[in-house]
Amino acid sequence: MKRKFLLAAMITAMIASSCSKSKDEVVTPDPEPTGPFQNKVTKVFEYSPAPGQFINGLPVWNTGDDAKKMADYALTALSKEDMISLGGFGGYVVMGFDHTIKNVPGEYSFIVLGNAFPNFAEPGVISVSADANRNGLPDDEWYEIAGSEYNSSKTIKNYQITYYKPDEAKVRTTNPDDPYTSDDTYIKWKDNQGQSGYIVRNMFHDQPYYPQWKGDSITFTGTRLTDSYIKNTSSDPSSPYYVCPPFSWGYSDNLSNDDADAKIKLDWAVDAKGNSVKLKGIDFIKVHTGQRAEAGWLGEVSTEVLGVRDLNLK
Repeated sequence: MKRKFLLAAMITAMIASSCSKSKDEVVTPDPEPTGPFQNKVTKVFEYSPAPGQFINGLPVWNTGDDAKKMADYALTALSKEDMISLGGFGGYVVMGFDHTIKNVPGEYSFIVLGNAFPNFAEPGVISVSADANRNGLPDDEWYEIAGSEYNSSKTIKNYQITYYKPDEAKVRTTNPDDPYTSDDTYIKWKDNQGQSGYIVRNMFHDQPYYPQWKGDSITFTGTRLTDSYIKNTSSDPSSPYYVCPPFSWGYSDNLSNDDADAKIKLDWAVDAKGNSVKLKGIDFIKVHTGQRAEAGWLGEVSTEVLGVRDLNLK
């Protein structure tokens, strides 16, 4: 009887040990992928942009298109490394792949392609997830890539903003004879910091800026990066000479795609409490626009995404 009791205790302990995992380790279904694989986005689970001057155009929305159809359009674009826009702060896309992007400690794991160029960055905050429950869906825990601004006093965690759908029939039109005029009371927003304002409309894009397949309001929550460096370099407030300097590292659409600091390490992933986690690999990537800012007649700062490349694949 004693031996049976000890044997049962040993089996229980072994099962508990095999089912448990350390707090800083996430099990993935395929940490050692073997090819051939496509080095591109193969799934878009959700495309949920905030209002912006390229929304309903990148990709194009057609009357009757719903969220599923828009996600399909986004996948078509990203699979060819064509551009989609996430709109203003909070707008996001959730992407998947035909394999696990593994983590080689100390090495760069992937890059999210953008269209940043010198002195004009529109940084997107990147989050990653592993398919821990192996159901093929991005419904497990998300981990933020802690870029260079993660611990900055100017970064706002859990920033929340709500945008309100405008009555397009009552939208004020811009002056076609003046390229720098804009409708600065176009789409209203409010945040959880007691602030409010508008997404500005310019004369260069006259389609609705509010995603037409959404309801009367949209709310987003996530890390907000500072916009204190965005400025007009001319004394003329209507000047086109705006600069949006990049952050040092750890974001999408922040530095040119051939810049080493545009690459991402999975070693930078942190949990909701800011604790570093050790990921064997990831299966899903989410990107959201990280700034709530206007750059004069150039419009809102909005992250653009052109695709993802697994840097482990040659």
